[in-house]
Amino acid sequence: MTLRNRGWHAWHTHVRSAASLGDAVAPTVKLATLTAVAIAVTSMATAAPAKEGSTPIDRVAAALVPSGVFVQGGRASETTTLTLGLQWDWSREWQIGQRGRLSGYSEASIGHWRADTGGGSAIVTQLGFTPTFRFWPSGERSGLFCEGGIGANVLTPIYRTREKRFSTAFNFGDHIGAGYRLPASKWEWSLRLQHFSNAGIDHPNPGANFVQFRLLVPLGERGDS
Repeated sequence: MTLRNRGWHAWHTHVRSAASLGDAVAPTVKLATLTAVAIAVTSMATAAPAKEGSTPIDRVAAALVPSGVFVQGGRASETTTLTLGLQWDWSREWQIGQRGRLSGYSEASIGHWRADTGGGSAIVTQLGFTPTFRFWPSGERSGLFCEGGIGANVLTPIYRTREKRFSTAFNFGDHIGAGYRLPASKWEWSLRLQHFSNAGIDHPNPGANFVQFRLLVPLGERGDS
């Protein structure tokens, strides 16, 4: 191989490596951007009526202040997870029946997954954004609740275990759960059943089911609502 050909080969290899890295990073960057936009839009759409004299910038700033921070641990058949995140409670709510009340929140999360690959373990980072509806049977935002939500997630690198192999970095994450919010402190705990899959965008699409335990600590005035 001539010096010129060697130089061309090295440059071509570098370009392909850069392109592969770009392909891997692009979904994460896109989800982070969409998450920031979704938090602002969802929070503003579900916010209480604006205070008199407040500016659009004031309303956006108020909508971006989280209600609480949470930690969540979970387990699937071949994977353990630890997740940290922020929650934005929706100010708007809806009456259901004589006593029930429907509210909701949006959450942004980053998770650390340790997957059993058979010959060792693989670390997967999960980035997600999930709007969730929550039902309060007592009519108050405290005590027992049940909830359900569906959101967008990026798993990088692509999730693989000894028995399962995802085909895409992008996956939907839906969950149902139940929990309890303490009336005085507003701390809350919940138990979730969570499913991740790409909804048939590509194959294979085996999906993965997790049992998750979640603890939330309120932040500031929004956490007191």
